[in-house]
Amino acid sequence: MSRKSYVVTVLPPGRDPRSHGSPTRATSGLRRVTARSVWRALRVNTLAMLACLALFGLGSMPCRALDYQPFDWVPAKPGVNVLMGYYEYGKYNEYNNRLTGTVTYDTNLDSSISVLRYLHYGAVAGHTYVLDLVVPFGTLSNGKIGGEPLGSASGVADPLASVGFWFINEPDRQRYLSAAVFVTLPIGSYDKRRPLNLGGNRWQTDLQVDFTQGFLEKFTIDVSGDWISYGNNNEVGTGSQSLSQSATYGAYAWLSYDVTSTLRRAMPTAVQASLSIGYAGTFGGVQRLDGVPTGAKTDEQQIRLSYSQFITPSWQGVLSVSHDVTASGQFKQNFGLLLRVAKLF
Repeated sequence: MSRKSYVVTVLPPGRDPRSHGSPTRATSGLRRVTARSVWRALRVNTLAMLACLALFGLGSMPCRALDYQPFDWVPAKPGVNVLMGYYEYGKYNEYNNRLTGTVTYDTNLDSSISVLRYLHYGAVAGHTYVLDLVVPFGTLSNGKIGGEPLGSASGVADPLASVGFWFINEPDRQRYLSAAVFVTLPIGSYDKRRPLNLGGNRWQTDLQVDFTQGFLEKFTIDVSGDWISYGNNNEVGTGSQSLSQSATYGAYAWLSYDVTSTLRRAMPTAVQASLSIGYAGTFGGVQRLDGVPTGAKTDEQQIRLSYSQFITPSWQGVLSVSHDVTASGQFKQNFGLLLRVAKLF
């Protein structure tokens, strides 16, 4: 984005620097106009500056595509491999900064993210595990806050590597308890001169625990919590400043209903299908620049609706839409769309 530089000189009340101490009405009027102009300029510039700093957190945006879908933590049999392709679109039209407030006028961000993901299931000591590799890529475009342009970003985001383990895997009881660790590798596209980046230029670790339970034949509840810790980004802005972030805590839930029998009336060959409603909440994640809060954090409350179907026993499709109910310290997503195709082999 293009940043404006403002040099503000604080003057004694009613004095013109050219008058060498002689107060004048013209100076007083000039001071009032200057005060209003400086305030407006400072507010716009502060919002833009804080957005530029806060938006380094958008390097984690592709991870939204990994917000798990219903039954994601119901394991496949050991020896099975899964290849997934994601597409996620997000439309944002509101920005909140905890220090300067909320901006809706002429504010926008479009996120178009694709993900390639590979999973391998195995077993050790009688328990199932999964190895997971994720490569996100895409674009962030049409970014602006209060009319101030933020530019765009494109390329490969930070890849993730993960291992998951099932402590309970009881298909007969439809009961599963698992834990996984995701590590974000800071090798994605990053330019410290840009406010928008797909890469975060920092290590990130996400510990997630999930419990899935079926009940009443056709219903399934899926609840999960996670803890995300962040390394420092020591290349922020024009200098070598350090951007740090406190831990983020997340809570997620899906309630699913099996619609296979209903679908088979129209598609007799349908294998399995479900309709789900979900919630995602994140908390914490306060960002600081050299120890000073930037006004950015990861508070977000989101609702979701998802439909998944196995078209064949080895091909699955997922369609999911989402909307942020509230968002603090970041952009608020007005509409989100996720499409996912998975192939088991």
